[in-house]
Amino acid sequence: MERYPILLEEQTKHGHSLFPCAIYNVEADRNNSEKIYYHWHKEIELLYVQKGQATLSIDRKVSVISAGDFAFIPSNTVHMAYGETDAEFQFIAIVFHPNLIRSFGNDSVQEKYLTPLCEWQFDCPYIIKNDPFYQNLVLDLVRHYQEKEAGYELSVKIHLLELCLSLYHYTQPFRHQKRETGDYRIALIKEMMLYLQDQYTETISLSEMADRFHVSKGHLCRFFKEMTNTTPMNYLNYYRINKSAQLLRDTALEISDIAGQTGFNNISYYNRTFRKYMHMTPGDYRSNAIPFSQS
Repeated sequence: MERYPILLEEQTKHGHSLFPCAIYNVEADRNNSEKIYYHWHKEIELLYVQKGQATLSIDRKVSVISAGDFAFIPSNTVHMAYGETDAEFQFIAIVFHPNLIRSFGNDSVQEKYLTPLCEWQFDCPYIIKNDPFYQNLVLDLVRHYQEKEAGYELSVKIHLLELCLSLYHYTQPFRHQKRETGDYRIALIKEMMLYLQDQYTETISLSEMADRFHVSKGHLCRFFKEMTNTTPMNYLNYYRINKSAQLLRDTALEISDIAGQTGFNNISYYNRTFRKYMHMTPGDYRSNAIPFSQS
């Protein structure tokens, strides 16, 4: 399977423009309580848990998800998963753009079935507990994606549409209950995360960030921690390490230059922070990564 990104950022490409779908087999880091870091993206994500248990938060709605469970994560919903440190959590993530299954005309299939589902317009649980139908469908879809035999793209799309049909029946009893999407806290935390992502190459202080969002430093830290289960500076460093890992994989830049380009002015601090999140040195990571293109 393809390499799972350290952080699923908004700009991360899953698959390619003609087939915007990717599948990741993930074993979460046992050293961290965050099993899936707080993030969102324009793609839909299907989550199937293979081992372990965690608490999954989708737009602040929290549920326990365990081995055998399936979750539908709509596009543009902020989500994360957390659990006990040193606890096992392994899952399959199927990430695809809604355009892969949408009609391009304004037909009844689009209006009646696909748009409400892609936007999850109803108030019902995102998690389906231990259902053999979804388990078999997901595993069969993954098999076709992995083996990449002739016509595998069509098979993947057929499986996704079959899953949509099943989810249509699952959500029918809830379709009169509209999902609330106007929580100002979710909009605010997205703005804060985008601010950190936009400014990650610069020196950022909590005071500057608090001034930017017209709150005190204490309120900023409490709110960010409540929403993301981490601090603004931890999130920033995690994002910077993600960016530096991309440069280690894809370029021949010196490690000291990569540190400077990703907001670390001190190489020793960069090395310590990289080891904290990646459990290896930047040099070891580069040695183990897929070689960059020299063309």
